[in-house]
Order: sequence, then C-alpha cells, then structure tokens
Amino acid sequence: MRVFLTGATGFLGRHLVPLLLERGDELRALVRPGTDAGMLEARGVGVVRGELEMEAIRRASDGCELAFHMAGIVSHQPSDLETLRAVNVEGVRRALEGVPPDARFVHVSSVAAVGPNPGPGQPGDETQPFAEWAMRLPYAATKRNGEAVALAAAGEGRDVVVANPGFLIGPGDVYGVSTWHVRRYLQGFIRTHVPGGLSNVDARDVAAGLLQLAEKGRTGERYILTSREGNLSHAEFFRRVGEVTGVKRHMLSVPQAVGARLPVAPWPLHAGEVRAASHWWHYDPAKAERELGFSVRPIDETIAATAEQYR
Repeated sequence: MRVFLTGATGFLGRHLVPLLLERGDELRALVRPGTDAGMLEARGVGVVRGELEMEAIRRASDGCELAFHMAGIVSHQPSDLETLRAVNVEGVRRALEGVPPDARFVHVSSVAAVGPNPGPGQPGDETQPFAEWAMRLPYAATKRNGEAVALAAAGEGRDVVVANPGFLIGPGDVYGVSTWHVRRYLQGFIRTHVPGGLSNVDARDVAAGLLQLAEKGRTGERYILTSREGNLSHAEFFRRVGEVTGVKRHMLSVPQAVGARLPVAPWPLHAGEVRAASHWWHYDPAKAERELGFSVRPIDETIAATAEQYR
C-alpha cells in the first residue's frame, strides 16, 4: 500500500514509520526544508521537501491509498494563537485538499481536543462535551477546531477517521517536546508542581494503535488512544518517576497562580503552560480497546524507557 505521512520526523512518526515498513508499505513523507530526514531516507522512505501547503501535499501524496496527518504544533501561549491556527486548523484543511479524495485519511488530533475533565476520577471519553471556557486554552482550542475540519470532511463523504492520543512519553522523543519534564526532574530542576494531571501513554503503543485505527476505525469516528493506568496527577506522576528511577525528590505542590511565577526549570514556565497543566486531562480508552483491540504496556515500563534516554 502507498502511504503518505506528515509529521513523520516527529516523536510519534518515528515509531509509526518502522511499523508501516515492516508490513511492506511504500511510504512518502512531506518534510519541511531544513528538517533532518536522515532517519527516513536511511529506511527508504520517499522524502518530499515542502511546507504544509496544498501543492506540496498534492505532490507528495500522489497515488496514496492511506494518509496519516500527524503534523502539528504545541504551544499554550495566547501570543502564538495565529501560528497554532495556521498549522493545527488550516493545516488540516490543506492536507485534506491535497491528499487524493479516495484515500483513507487518519487525522491525528489529541485528547486536548476532547477537553479537560471536571476532576480526578472522572475520565472523559469521545462523547464528552467540550467546555466553552476551554476555548480560551490556545492549544486545546486549535486542536478541537482542526478536528472539526476533519470530521466535517467525513460528513461530506470523505473516508476520515480521527485519533485522540494521550500525552506521549516513552523513548525516542528526539525534540524533547513531550518528555522534557522527565529530563528536568532527573536533573533536579523541577521541584514543584501544580494541581491537575495528564493521561500519559507510550508513543510506541499509540503508533501501533494508529495502524489498528487505519484498519478498523469507523469513518467519521474519533478514538481515544491512551493508557488508563497513565491517568495520573502531576504529584503521582513524579512520584512514579522517582520510584522507577530511584531518583527521589521532594516535590512541592503550589497553586496555579503561584506556579505561573515559579522557576520550575532553568527558566520559568509561561503562565499559559501552567494554566493548561492545572486542569485534569484524564481519559477512558474503552472505545479503542473494544473496537480496535488497542492495548498498552504498563506505565512504569514506559516511564523507565522515558528516563533511560536521558540517563
């Protein structure tokens, strides 16, 4: 099968590409100019250089039967809202316009598009209403709007299915975007946390889940790909990191208003990042387990593999 990918050089893409090659697919990837594509080229992936624009996408995806749209940008700063919209919303629209209309289109969104939960012990699922106030969170809002573009295309007859991965950890985070907090904890720079929590999941398991989604996912449906065991408060997550690695540090819980001004790393976290982290982002993967056969490894195994790349 000929498969087209965006975001193939990222954390998730680096785990998905080998799985596709193992089953004999022919891969074409759109890669931005200046981005290192050596990993892809060494594996025989056809690399097409270009921005996330319709003509470049059309050129790279010509003849594909399956597309994985993983390209996206993460920021929680209101000042980055226009850039977030350009990539996370308009980028989805351009990808849909550029990919052959008869190809199955797997849009990789995020659990952020499902929205935060009321509190711990109340994990959300695919039917959870997106709180109106959460549209003030730039990343969540743009991922929600980008997902709406994909689902609207499904409503117009396109074969589109949506993945909502949890917050990725595990080995291979080449840019350090998703697992920086583990590295900073091990280095001793992070000693505080705010209330709230994330739904952590191994990027390797999500990559495998994307294959299952492409094969079994129902058109127009969204599927949460995360670890039930990975629904952890920030306090519990860092405690688990300490237990798994043997690097145990006393962590101080601080209110959101204080956390936005504390130097929890060599530089203070931006207020937008603290604001987003202070909510509960816990989710239930039951639909993906039931319909796709999705499964994950133990979260402590994932934490160990995450830490190992930094130790």
